[in-house]
Amino acid sequence: MNEFHKHATAREVAERISAGMLTKETPDVFAENSAYITPFALPGAPARIEGRAAIMEHMRAVASNEAASALELQEVIPTFHEGKDPEVVVMQFKIKGKSNVTGEAFELDSSIGVLRVCHGEIVEWYDYPNIIGGAAAGGTLGQLAAMLGQIG
Repeated sequence: MNEFHKHATAREVAERISAGMLTKETPDVFAENSAYITPFALPGAPARIEGRAAIMEHMRAVASNEAASALELQEVIPTFHEGKDPEVVVMQFKIKGKSNVTGEAFELDSSIGVLRVCHGEIVEWYDYPNIIGGAAAGGTLGQLAAMLGQIG
C-alpha cells in the first residue's frame, strides 16, 4: 500500500471509484478482508462477496457483462455525502450516455453506495444499483423481465 492509500480519506477513496466509472475500471482500493454487499441483488447473484481478490474479480466480470456493454457512459456525475463518522461516505451517481442497443441518449440515477474506509482501504461497500433503470436506459428491460420471469 502506498502512502496515498494509507492516508486516503473515505471521500478520496470514493472519488477514485468515481473516476474509474467512465472506463469501467474499479481501482484496487479494497482491504484484504473487505466485503462488497448488494442487499437488493438479483436472484442468483451474490448478495455478499468477501475478500479483495474475489471482489476485484466480480467487478471485472460485471464491467464486461452483456448488461454493462449495452451502456456507453459519456459522463459520470458524482455526489458525495459525508457525516460525522470520518470512515463513512455515501456515493450517489448520475450517469449520462448512449444505449448501444437502441442508440438513444440517456440520463440515469445509477446507484448509491455506502463505503466504510479504514487506513485508505474499503472494508465494506454496500451497493444499491438501479438495475431496472439501467436495463431501461440500455434497451435491455425486456431481457431483464424475461430473466426474472424464469425464476421460481
